[in-house]
Amino acid sequence: MKFSFLGRMKETLKELPIVATYLSLWFCAITFYNQAAVHMPEKGIESYGFAVIQALVMAKIMLTVEMIVPVGVIFKPSVKFTIYLAILVRTTLGSIVALLLRYSAAGTEGFFKHQGFVESMLNFCDGDIAHILALTCLYWLIVLPYIAYRFLLHLAGNTDLASYLLEKRP
Repeated sequence: MKFSFLGRMKETLKELPIVATYLSLWFCAITFYNQAAVHMPEKGIESYGFAVIQALVMAKIMLTVEMIVPVGVIFKPSVKFTIYLAILVRTTLGSIVALLLRYSAAGTEGFFKHQGFVESMLNFCDGDIAHILALTCLYWLIVLPYIAYRFLLHLAGNTDLASYLLEKRP
């Protein structure tokens, strides 16, 4: 599936609402969990707004990276383990970007509440490394299905993905 730059840009614009919606649902669910189950102080509706903005930025970053470095460039289909390594690397980088976006969202929320941008970033997750690591793992699990889907779609080529997944292997 070879596209020109404009063709890839058109495909990216078609996928942006889908990926942004997927990430928005997850990031809003994390925000709700933080407010309801963890009993973090409620910040009102703006927390959900920041979650949606974070999801939009994350979706744009993921799709831009995919447009600049397509899936087929970073692994060789003839070597089996390279696809797993490529998925692992892309998912890990995606989760780190999501965590950095969450840090910046926490700093922006603090800035709007006159608490200081850097101070709010340092107070993210109360500075608890275990909570930050758990959040990174959660972001990793959120990004993994999309990345795996994109790799499978690339492997399927012009054929239907469902027929590729259901095909009998020797």
